[in-house]
Amino acid sequence: MKSKSESDLLQEFADFIEAPQVSPGPALDEAVVKRVESSLSRWHWGLFPKLTLIQIVTGLATLTICPQFGIGGGHLPMVHELHSGAPPLIFHLLCGVLFVGFGGLLSGLILRPAESAQISRWRYHYFLTYAAIAYLILVLASPEVFVASSLSWIPGAVLGSTAGFSLSCRLRRQSM
Repeated sequence: MKSKSESDLLQEFADFIEAPQVSPGPALDEAVVKRVESSLSRWHWGLFPKLTLIQIVTGLATLTICPQFGIGGGHLPMVHELHSGAPPLIFHLLCGVLFVGFGGLLSGLILRPAESAQISRWRYHYFLTYAAIAYLILVLASPEVFVASSLSWIPGAVLGSTAGFSLSCRLRRQSM
């Protein structure tokens, strides 16, 4: 196949610009509009399982270093010292920020921008529900955990996840 010269390409472009306008037709117009509408207004319940999967994976990853519930196996000495030195209320709050905050941060980066925008409207409801369910699961998995101060884990988780999600969405928008 012979490559075209620059003057041939410019002539083709000029011919294209001068050509009469061609309309695709109403059927194609309608099909394109429906496809765009369905991709932009995806039902948010379809996104929650995807967001939950991200949260579960990151939550399990953080449990491997967090000694709070005695579940993980590869604890870091620094985290043990923080656990024994910090007041329980503060420690549980910080652990909630770490446990769910990392998932919120990654969620904003992994989800497509349109999905992040859809979830953004419901992020407080979703992250509060997720934090409460995750806390209940952790208490059931390790019943000796429940003390009044460990309830501070829930506000920490909501704060961390919403802040992480919002931060990653902002960073993503700025990089575009």
